[in-house]
Amino acid sequence: MKSDKENSLTVQLDELNLFARVSAIIGNRKLRAQARANQEAVLMFWEIGHYIGSVLLGGERAAYGKQIVVTLAQQLSWSHITGYRVIRA
Repeated sequence: MKSDKENSLTVQLDELNLFARVSAIIGNRKLRAQARANQEAVLMFWEIGHYIGSVLLGGERAAYGKQIVVTLAQQLSWSHITGYRVIRA
């Protein structure tokens, strides 16, 4: 039979292993979530650019294209962009 000291040491080791494993799971999932969010942001910006370039401008480079972007930027509320930031791995 284990002594109280041995039982206490075993519990402490189990707690350390639990903390280390749970911390690793959290860290891994946070990185995966950040990577996925970045991927979605890239796709969103590509889709916006594609829509402007192909639908609004008909695939042509037009002088008014720059004005469209300026006007659009002024019309969009910054609340659509709040929360986005660059995440470096």
